[in-house]
This record gives sequence, structure tokens and C-alpha cells, in this order.
Amino acid sequence: MGNPPATETTNMNTKKQANTNKAARMAAAAEAVRERLGLATLEDRKSDALDFHDLSVASIRDAIAIAFEAGFAAGVGAAAPFKFDPADPGAMLDTLEITKRTGRSTGGKWVKGTIAGHDFEALVFPEHADEAAFELDDSRISKLWLREKSTRTEVACFDRGWDREPTTDAARAIVGLLAAGLAEHIFGK
Repeated sequence: MGNPPATETTNMNTKKQANTNKAARMAAAAEAVRERLGLATLEDRKSDALDFHDLSVASIRDAIAIAFEAGFAAGVGAAAPFKFDPADPGAMLDTLEITKRTGRSTGGKWVKGTIAGHDFEALVFPEHADEAAFELDDSRISKLWLREKSTRTEVACFDRGWDREPTTDAARAIVGLLAAGLAEHIFGK
């Protein structure tokens, strides 16, 4: 038996690449769903205590949106979303882009922007809040909303207290980065 014709080899390589891309997309979607649902693993561990969980309707809705968006992106041939490593805050911070600033009569500013594959909106003030509980970690941010772009899933929401604590490692890292320096970036102090 000889080597297969060149067209057969090309077709086999194309199918192999498609299967590799499909597996990578499936793994990325599964990881996004696992993170959003707050599960340690999606592996069956043969224990009711480990394999059954109480989940909110909102988190199930978000998981459906993640799966839908991943399937839609794969169907139209869109590139798989790039994942930022939360252990590398410098790389995440390098992506910060402020797209809009709107002043308020009370002295604060609404800030919209993007960072590490996420959209955010924040209400930032030049001075600290009178009530520490109304401020995100001594940051001068009284409101912060964060959404993962690729899945359009809200991953954090702070409105003078947590409505939704960060649901992913990336969201936790981004919230920490914004809390550490967004006010200084906007007001220069």
C-alpha cells in the first residue's frame, strides 16, 4: 500500500484540525460554565454531596447563554475567545481602555470601558464615601458592573454593596485591578 493521494491527506488534516478546534471550543465553554456555576469540577465524582448542587435561576440562565454564544461563534467561524490569565494582572491591565467619561453634578464620573475581554461601567468619585460600606474596598468606586464580552454574561455587580460578587477568577482579578487604581486614573489623585 502506498501513501494516500495529496487531496486525501489534505482532507484528513482539515478534519483533524476541525476536531481539534471543536475540542478546544468545547473545553473553553465547559470551563466558562463551570466557573459561572461556581463548581469545583464538571467531572462525575460518584457522590451525591459532590455531584448535586443548588443553583440559582440566574446562574443557569447565564450557563445557557455561555453555551449558546459558544455554539453560535463556532457556527459562524468566529475565533475562540482569548482567555486572560488572572495570575498576570499586568497583562490584564495593559488592555484597559476607557471609552467614555460622563461627569455628574455630585462630582462623580460614570466611566465606561473594557479590560481583559470584559466591558465595565463604574461610578467613581474624587473623594471617599461618607459610609465605607458604600464604597468598593476603599476605592472611591460606589458602583461597578462587569460583563464578559464573549458570553455577554454579567460576572460582577457592586452597587453600594454586592449584588453579584465576582463569579470567575478573571472577574475577581479585574475588580481588584479597578479598585486599586481606577479613581487615581480618572482623577489623577
